[in-house]
Amino acid sequence: MNESFTMIHKSLLAAAILALLAAPAAAQDFGAAFSGFSTGSDEPIQIESDQLEVRDPDKVAVYTGNVRVRQGGTVLETPELRVHYTGEAQGETPGSAVERIEAGPGVMVRTQNQTASGDRATLEIPRDLVTMSGNVVLTQGDNVVRGDRLVVNLKTKQAQMQGGRVQTLIAPARSAGQ
Repeated sequence: MNESFTMIHKSLLAAAILALLAAPAAAQDFGAAFSGFSTGSDEPIQIESDQLEVRDPDKVAVYTGNVRVRQGGTVLETPELRVHYTGEAQGETPGSAVERIEAGPGVMVRTQNQTASGDRATLEIPRDLVTMSGNVVLTQGDNVVRGDRLVVNLKTKQAQMQGGRVQTLIAPARSAGQ
């Protein structure tokens, strides 16, 4: 594995994946992030896959086969995770800057009480935008939001469900004695 990708893996990739994982929950709670993922967290990030291929001429690293990213109690699962990088250093961090991360087909993010799933998810680093598309389903407890495309601005914490009809099921709150 080349030195350039090793530096991405240790610094920029971690922050980019965390942003990807935090985004679906923002739409569910309209601003709240998954509590298990945080770029400032002391929790380690664990990435597992059947294979990792670095295509440096194409500036892409591809994790394939049962990809699982975990930090604390939050887990992202997908068959493939592609990390596109520029090959240029970013600020004082040696190595390369991550510009885009793509997950899919089939993406599932789980925490203790929330899930977000869709066919694909893309994080555009320079724009701080996450897009989850294709059969997007967000759940928290018995509450469910469904739509075709979820776009989350990580800077403003604004989320929009776009493209076709949006379905929402809000379960009534239950009192403690029931």
